Amino acid sequence: MLEATPNWEDPQKRRREAIRAASERDLATLLNLLAYYLLYKSKKRSLTSLHTFRAYGQGVRDWINWAWPEDAKGPRVPLLKATADDVDRWLSELLEKGGHLAEGKGPLKPASAALYLSAVRAFYRALIWAGAMGHNPAAEVRTPGDPTPRHERRPALPLALYQRLVEYLEESEAPEAAADLALVRLMGDAGLRISEALALDLADLDLEAGLVHVKKGKGGKARTVPLTKAAHAALKRWLGLRPAYAAPREQAVFVNTGGRRAKGHRLQAHTLRRRLSGYYRTLGFPARYRGAHTLRHLAGTRLYRATRDLHVTASLLGHANVTTSAIYAKMDLDRLKEAVEKIEEDLTP
Repeated sequence: MLEATPNWEDPQKRRREAIRAASERDLATLLNLLAYYLLYKSKKRSLTSLHTFRAYGQGVRDWINWAWPEDAKGPRVPLLKATADDVDRWLSELLEKGGHLAEGKGPLKPASAALYLSAVRAFYRALIWAGAMGHNPAAEVRTPGDPTPRHERRPALPLALYQRLVEYLEESEAPEAAADLALVRLMGDAGLRISEALALDLADLDLEAGLVHVKKGKGGKARTVPLTKAAHAALKRWLGLRPAYAAPREQAVFVNTGGRRAKGHRLQAHTLRRRLSGYYRTLGFPARYRGAHTLRHLAGTRLYRATRDLHVTASLLGHANVTTSAIYAKMDLDRLKEAVEKIEEDLTP
């Protein structure tokens, strides 16, 4: 994770330090500058999500490794003299060959490459703010569009598979399964993002009214979401078990039930993703549906199917624009199947 320090407050000092770090390939200092800029000078400032910090750190590390490989005597592209052509070449390699870090796993998808490019744009905005350079070489660079529609790249989990997952968790006696069932219901029924569900504190729940107050939504937006009866029951079941595992004074709704250092403290997204992947493999789900976000997409299709109202769907899911919610109409595979079946009925003599 990027960690910002207040060493960038003096204009003259930060200029000298930024130029020095870029000239010496001081990766830690450059990432610290980026963190400070994101926290205090970017549009979202302190509302910048942990996911953004991590993703931007990854993108900038990849760019620096490409421009100035760690084992090289000097840069092939000086960081403060990079051009749009240089960024274009780096981007092309990402799309054709893959990243430039040890953990790289083949060519990046256009969406991932676009995220890396956003990171480098932010990195150079930080250097411009620090006074180390006067232009942003990544500002005009564009990533190619992905020919695969968004609703096909990130589909909704089919309802039948969702029901199998829920039944599997209901039958398990493991304490983490009770927590995971509540989380699955919050994502698949109420449409919470994984980060929103895991950020919930006990004070955010109003079970008497059947409501969840999402205070840490995307972009810092807050909203109140009604619970289905099934989600309400799953939450009550987990809350009945939680006191046996929660650390003293821990306010997180969802806590680790095992482990040594993390036991009793807030459950992290990577742990939940790993557990969900395990359930999906055990149940034999197709690879295209193995992801936490497929649950939120399922909730979106269910909400739209039930209401046919994009405004209601957008409100419950926390979308700033109703056009974002229109994708759930395309994700509704059951509705598409019904349409195909009607075509067959028309052809039946």
